[in-house]
Amino acid sequence: MKNKTLATVSAIALISTAPVLTQAVRAQTENKTETSTSGSITEDAKEAWENIKSDTSDAYEEVKATLIGDEKSDNNMSVTIQSRKTANGIIGNPVYNEKQERVAKVTDIILDENGKAMMVVVADGSFIGMGKKAAFDYSAITRVEKDGDVIMPLSETIIDNATTFSYDKKDRSDDVRIIPDNGYSVAKLLDGKLVNQKQETVADIENISFKNGSANQLIVGFNKVLGMGGESVALSYSDAEIIRDGENLNFQLSAKKSAQLEAYKKTATN
Repeated sequence: MKNKTLATVSAIALISTAPVLTQAVRAQTENKTETSTSGSITEDAKEAWENIKSDTSDAYEEVKATLIGDEKSDNNMSVTIQSRKTANGIIGNPVYNEKQERVAKVTDIILDENGKAMMVVVADGSFIGMGKKAAFDYSAITRVEKDGDVIMPLSETIIDNATTFSYDKKDRSDDVRIIPDNGYSVAKLLDGKLVNQKQETVADIENISFKNGSANQLIVGFNKVLGMGGESVALSYSDAEIIRDGENLNFQLSAKKSAQLEAYKKTATN
């Protein structure tokens, strides 16, 4: 996935806590007189993560952008979007159940052709979320906490017993759940570009916001350097059409929306 600003902030926060995590695990595994351990480095790492999780919660902020001509008006307006209701605010975050057990990590969201979220893809409870992938109905997400934690009624046993998920349609079988024919990977969409009718790139895809289980706004950026500075704008998700460019997925604007965006870009840079 593209190194988005929010993801960068989250990564910096995690990197900055890495020494603390290492020290916490070492203290738990070496100092037996003061702290009991599970005997498992993985379990101790999980516990250490819980102890420092509050240090990274401030990484989830509000996304501010300019909405380019919504459905009811051609006028632009400033909008503020809660990051925890966006793709970048969900993908990559840990999954907890109501017992406060960390059971997985969100790796992707699958949309249908109309932008409705069909599935949430998770990797099982390995500490870094690199284990078995399984997909559950998006409606299984109970809520997303202010610190970005995703709450779902899952357990490690449920994930272990779930059908393995695959993006490769050649893997189709009774033992594998594949991405639907009308499904789009949000993780892949975030790596795409916003293009005009001539297939020219006009902006980078930065984020997708969700409302009532569907994608409702596409956040894009331009004039940015290494993901910093520049301008962020929002478009109604329905204003852009998903098109394929080889293995890549891009969003294409209508001629009208392209003109609106170009007009805004001129005023923003003057």
